[in-house]
Amino acid sequence: MMRNCVVKIFSFLLILCVLSSCKKDFYASSQTDVLIFSSDTISFDTLFTEKGSVTQWVKIKNPCDGIVKINKISLASGENSRFFINVNGIPGPVVEDIEIASGDSLFVFIQTKLQEQKVDTILYHEESLRVDYNSRVDAVVITAWGQDVENVSGILSANTVFTAKKPYVVYDSLVVGEGATLVVEAGARIYMHYNANIVVHGSLKIQGSKDSVVTVTSDRLEQTYQLLPGQWGSIIFTNSSHDNEVSYAMIKNGVNGLFFQGDESHQISCLVANSQISNMSGNGLYAVGSRVTSYNSVFANCEYYVVAVLGGWFQGIHNTIYNEGTARGRKYYPSLQVSDYKNDTCFIALENALLSNSIVVGSMTNEISMDAQNGDNSLPCMIQYCLLRDTYTNSDSSYYKNNTFYDKGKSLFKTGTFYLDSLSQAMNIGNLEIATLHPLDILCNSRIADLTPDVGAIEYFYEEKKDEK
Repeated sequence: MMRNCVVKIFSFLLILCVLSSCKKDFYASSQTDVLIFSSDTISFDTLFTEKGSVTQWVKIKNPCDGIVKINKISLASGENSRFFINVNGIPGPVVEDIEIASGDSLFVFIQTKLQEQKVDTILYHEESLRVDYNSRVDAVVITAWGQDVENVSGILSANTVFTAKKPYVVYDSLVVGEGATLVVEAGARIYMHYNANIVVHGSLKIQGSKDSVVTVTSDRLEQTYQLLPGQWGSIIFTNSSHDNEVSYAMIKNGVNGLFFQGDESHQISCLVANSQISNMSGNGLYAVGSRVTSYNSVFANCEYYVVAVLGGWFQGIHNTIYNEGTARGRKYYPSLQVSDYKNDTCFIALENALLSNSIVVGSMTNEISMDAQNGDNSLPCMIQYCLLRDTYTNSDSSYYKNNTFYDKGKSLFKTGTFYLDSLSQAMNIGNLEIATLHPLDILCNSRIADLTPDVGAIEYFYEEKKDEK
């Protein structure tokens, strides 16, 4: 009886093996046996020509009961295609004789390197990924926009103009030599490679306009990089720099936005107007021994100081200084730092710092620090007619005059913007006389028409609310 039991068990296992073998060798070859694609379109963000793209992919899954044999996966343009594929480690443009077991998947990885187009405009490129199996051909559309660029680096020893025709990509460092001026015209786009800096020994004049802002940001244009700080270095002004201007500029995603390295005998002068500097892994504006005037500008979301004035002279009117940190958070530094500058070799006194009709708010309970290094514990500093988040809440002091103190229970901005909410605490608390110095906000709207100006860079208008309905 034991022998018969063993024979039966052996026979049963043999049948299972045969059935398993039959299932393994079964091919799903009907036109109704259809593969599933993770996407019908693969789109690349705007790419700089002659520069490789990131890798995109499409997943192909076999939902059928049997094996699906793919005759070939190919690019429609063949050897002439500017796109590249790789299937299971095998490069294209054609990969043949691939099998996908029932329930299994494979990945097709896609890259591109677009050729220079000899034009200033962005051009559209389209390709087709073709999958030939079961007497049918399925296709995935591949799209990309290509943009020619001017690659720049090294020293500019003569006056130079950057125009809006093509973007500029800065590799390594771009140095504006002493005595030279770099003028950046309205609408120009400057893309900074990893660790690249702009170093200004002479003068930098960014001259954007309301409708043609100058952009300085990372050369990684993919959506996943848009909120990542620290992708490039800084715009650095050395102690020989002078007569600088940053007007209608959007500067983001670097280490430091504007970094001034003055000393006790040379003040770096700069006007910052109608601009936004944000999302820095270091500081937004960091000024040592400099002479900086700023109005109608937004300084926001940095991991260290948003604005630091260390010695020298500073005047800010209708600025928004705000810090919720970056996507990586923030260090324990206040949004606004005002102090003398002192290190082992030099002392630079603060001559004067005045901030008016502005916002200084962030995620910390105290967003302002004033630190005298001159021995008498006082600074020539005044913050007036501002909305502040600070632990000192008396109406007046040697540093504060006629300010409003932020209540985190009240509204401030519309979500995800620096536009004032309709119930914003920043509304109607500015000083009219100060507002007349810059009667138009960053959007060229009047802030004095109702005689009760708001504080910050952007005036609230009731028409915005009606447009949202």
